[in-house]
Amino acid sequence: MLTERQLMILNQIIKHYIEHGEPLGSKSLLNEINLSVSPATIRNDMMRIEELGYLEKMHASSGRIPSILGYRHYVDYLLQQRLESSSEDLIRKKIKRSIRSPYKEAQEIIETSAEMLSYLTNYTALSIGPEKINSKLTGFRLVPVTSGQYMAILVTDKGYIESKMFSLGRNFDTGKLEKIINIFNEELAGLQLNEVYLKLQTEIPALVTRYVGDELDLFSIFKEIISKMDNDRIYIGGEMNLLNYFDFDQSNDREKIKSIYSLIHQSNELHSLLLSDPNQITVRIGTEMNNELLNNLSLITATYSAGRSGKGLIALLGPTNMPYDEIIKIMRVTSDELSDSMHDFYEE
Repeated sequence: MLTERQLMILNQIIKHYIEHGEPLGSKSLLNEINLSVSPATIRNDMMRIEELGYLEKMHASSGRIPSILGYRHYVDYLLQQRLESSSEDLIRKKIKRSIRSPYKEAQEIIETSAEMLSYLTNYTALSIGPEKINSKLTGFRLVPVTSGQYMAILVTDKGYIESKMFSLGRNFDTGKLEKIINIFNEELAGLQLNEVYLKLQTEIPALVTRYVGDELDLFSIFKEIISKMDNDRIYIGGEMNLLNYFDFDQSNDREKIKSIYSLIHQSNELHSLLLSDPNQITVRIGTEMNNELLNNLSLITATYSAGRSGKGLIALLGPTNMPYDEIIKIMRVTSDELSDSMHDFYEE
């Protein structure tokens, strides 16, 4: 358990690292905060904070920098605060002017919100409409086109249709096709798309193998179609900003950024990341996302309301040392203004 002084020290170290990107030693820290104690006392406190896992050293002789646990403590504190400020008023005016236009369609409002979030933060923003999050799969069909060729078709309750052509050998047992269609429809129809993704990754492969075998890889075709259906409704702003957090002289970093770009453009991968409490902002830091690619990044998500059409989602992907107080403020304001804009749109 941290003492009040240790909490003050931890918060100052985090603020310093966020602003300057460098560790903070005991003497420098004492110059930044008003404490009537000696540098030795500060060092002892810093050692204790480090022992508890809130700080870590970059190397043996360096000052301390925040750990994931340290950031988590700091962010949890910020999420409990709701302090108005003059900067928030300015942010609200900018966002309102950008997205609250009587001439914009719903999808334009959602797309503009991603662009505005990226502009305000210099991070990568994602914006997802309510029809995507709340869409349910209503059915899966296979339609023979020519001998040996089929069209796979997916339909959602929001009226979205996606399809893909594929070929089979002329002697393929069509009875197996019917079994697969029945499995997909019985297990997946009526579920929201995020639930569909989960079952595709867990239960469905075993069911298909048990009843049909692995002669036909219709499973991958199904995933490709539903991924394409989703990708068309995910808006990304400032994706090039991700390049700022990697060293392109390092081959590992070059490969990592390629993989991250692939991840944000594949909605079946995004679903496991874009989780948000419908009543508040969600912040996940580094290793909390359980994806090695994102160990040095943080993801902030927030939902917004679109009235009877359900809820949509906005997200920001940036470095772990982002200024969380400012970013959380921007996400709150954007969520509020986006909710108001979508309510106005659907009520007209």
